Amino acid sequence: MDPDRLAGTLMAAGGILGLAGTISTLFPFSVLGVLSFALVLVFAVLVYRKRPEARLVATATLWFAPLGGAACAIELWFNRNGWFYVALWDLQAAIGLVGMGVALAGVLVGRGICI
Repeated sequence: MDPDRLAGTLMAAGGILGLAGTISTLFPFSVLGVLSFALVLVFAVLVYRKRPEARLVATATLWFAPLGGAACAIELWFNRNGWFYVALWDLQAAIGLVGMGVALAGVLVGRGICI
């Protein structure tokens, strides 16, 4: 399989998982996660289509995927230490963190770094 296609597929899967983990909560930091993972998803389409700017947007994914993951980590922390506990937010934040990892794996594959 072509490394660019595999990288785009992994980045898209990470963006979708990240969106699934952040889009349905009413937590204030979920806005940061939604915007970050939406950009990762757009970047994945550009990488998959082998656009000339694919290397640049793959590098941008190295910034936006952890930014969305940080929103999920903050959500986990506040959910555990806040005034109330919502078990569904733990699951959603964990899915968002997995999405961040998959998106970053896609960037590494696209750069030729073996995982």
